[in-house]
Amino acid sequence: MIVIRTARRTDATGIARVHEATWKEAYNGLLDEAYLAALTERRLTPRWRRSLDHRAEDLDDQIYVAVAGKEVVGFVMVGASRETFAPWDAEISMVYVLKEHRGVGVGRTLMKTAADHCIRRAMFSGGLWVLRDNGPARDFYEALQGEHAGRKADGVGGRVVPLVGYFWRDMATLAERATPRVEIGGI
Repeated sequence: MIVIRTARRTDATGIARVHEATWKEAYNGLLDEAYLAALTERRLTPRWRRSLDHRAEDLDDQIYVAVAGKEVVGFVMVGASRETFAPWDAEISMVYVLKEHRGVGVGRTLMKTAADHCIRRAMFSGGLWVLRDNGPARDFYEALQGEHAGRKADGVGGRVVPLVGYFWRDMATLAERATPRVEIGGI
C-alpha cells in the first residue's frame, strides 16, 4: 500500500532519489545533458534537507511524500505563490512520481493532498508552471482540467526553456478532480 504523508527531514534522501530519477527521465533532451548528469542523490540530499527545515518553519509551504513500505516513490511541493503577479494564491512547484508507480493514482493523490493543504491554509486558487515540451506532464494537468494560464521562459540548468502555466481557480475543484479512482492510503 502507498501512504501519503507530510515529509520529514529523514525523507531527504528518498526525495532526492525520486528527484534525480524523474528529472533524468522527464527532461532528457529538454534540458542540458551536463546539468542532468550532475543531478545526483548525493548532491540533492543536502538541498532537500534545507528545504524540509524551511518548511518546518513556514506553515504555508509543505512537502508531501508518497511512501511504499519505507521507500519514497513520489512527492509534491506546494506553497504560497512565488510570483507577485501570478493569477493564483498557491503554487505547486514540483510533483514527481517514479515511473513504476505511475498510473495507479499516486500523482492524483499527491495533487489532491496539495489542494487540500492549500484550502486549509486559505489559499483558494492554485497553479503551476511546466516545461512546454513535457507532453506527459501537460497531459496529466489537462486531465485534471487545469486552465491555461499563459507562457513564460525561465532559466533551468543554464538553458532558457519555455514554460506553460496551468491554473485552478478553486482548489476544492482540483481536490475533487484529483481524487483517485482507487484507494491509495491515508495522510
